[in-house]
Amino acid sequence: MTLAKEAALDKAMAARQTYPGPCGRRYFHCIPLKTLGSCLECYDGTPADPASYIAPPAKQLLAT
Repeated sequence: MTLAKEAALDKAMAARQTYPGPCGRRYFHCIPLKTLGSCLECYDGTPADPASYIAPPAKQLLAT
């Protein structure tokens, strides 16, 4: 697999795994947007296991 193909696959999987709502988390599994419309934590408050998602990148630098 070429580097370009790998980057394209990662981009496609990121689109399927990232919740576009307020939490913005990227999960390790595909999220059920068609059935629920959101991730489980935003849908009904069920806390997500921290091992099941990748934290979104920081919006600001941590060190100044």
